[in-house]
Amino acid sequence: MVAKRHTLTFMFLLALSLLVLMTSLASAQPQIEEIDKLTEQWLSIERQTQKLENEWRETEPVLRQRIQLLTDERAQLQTIINENQSTSTDVEAQRDILLSQQSELETQQNELEHTLSGVISQVDSLYALLPDLLRQTWDKEQAAQTPDSNTSNVLQVVLAKLSALQQFNSKLSVNQAVIPTPDGKEVLVKQFYAGSGYAWFTSPDGLYQGTGSSFEGEWQWQFSEFESQDDILRAIAMFEKMREPDFVLLPLILSEGAN
Repeated sequence: MVAKRHTLTFMFLLALSLLVLMTSLASAQPQIEEIDKLTEQWLSIERQTQKLENEWRETEPVLRQRIQLLTDERAQLQTIINENQSTSTDVEAQRDILLSQQSELETQQNELEHTLSGVISQVDSLYALLPDLLRQTWDKEQAAQTPDSNTSNVLQVVLAKLSALQQFNSKLSVNQAVIPTPDGKEVLVKQFYAGSGYAWFTSPDGLYQGTGSSFEGEWQWQFSEFESQDDILRAIAMFEKMREPDFVLLPLILSEGAN
């Protein structure tokens, strides 16, 4: 009876121990699962870290090479910038010099145009005093000038006129033209110029003769009767090499107010 009672007691204690153990295991199960999850996360992080370290070891030389290339390129760009800044400074200095020269040239241009304007006025004032033959030459030179001609072209025209005047004054010349007579007729005459200041004319038959000169601000032909009607004809014939050279006296009439 006693043995049976001990057996029941032992079984009761065993059952109680199993119950306590099962209760402890049941309460520890969530912690174990949480530990497993944390362990898995840690292993995953370790694997990612290892992967990143491996990738870094593979890409580090390339990245360092890129960094070096970028550093070298930056240095080259800085050198170019410095050179450009130096060149820009030189360009600015050259620009200032050119602007100064341009300003000086514009001043000279204005002075030249002012002086040239005065010269043109003086030259144009001579036009009415010139004989018809010389005026025709001046008209041709003037026709080469247009309203939009620059200073150089205007100056060339003025110089051409003065050159024609100088050449005309430095030689004798003969011209044939038709002039009106005092009685309203027109007669063909030969004009014998001694420069641009004085001339003689005669018809082929010697009936109409006279002189030409600037009078009262313009060139005029004046008919006159000379004692010898052959002198002008002989002078023209010698000039045209139709007669042997010889001395000939030509009349010179100075009118009051003549230039």
